[in-house]
Amino acid sequence: MATEASKNQLQRTATAECPTAKVLVLDDDASFRALARAILEPAGFEVLESENVPHCFMQLREQAIDAVILDMVMPERDGFEALREMKELFPEIRVVAVSGAADSALYLTVSAHLGADASLDKSKIGALCPLLHVVLDR
Repeated sequence: MATEASKNQLQRTATAECPTAKVLVLDDDASFRALARAILEPAGFEVLESENVPHCFMQLREQAIDAVILDMVMPERDGFEALREMKELFPEIRVVAVSGAADSALYLTVSAHLGADASLDKSKIGALCPLLHVVLDR
């Protein structure tokens, strides 16, 4: 039977070998952010949320974030503008563009040309976790 100290050592070793990726979900829809969190946290991702672009950029400046799940259609400032600026200011960040709009295929195609590392139609949210593993090379 393992002692408490050996259990803690195993946990630290596992964490060091596969560090938790920090993912920021930028979407004006609170229910989508909650759904993404419910999918990603059990898979070991640390999930942060932002409902608008200015708040997202504040978080990107203050924390080391590995990936952003970026809604392409938002009020005030759209995902296209945010994606261009994000890739300019934080070139190492991985971005998964998402859209649930009627023209989502067009939005997601354009996002790839603007530097998104991957894209996903919101109706296929179940594929988010495996897609993030690929984008983050895990």
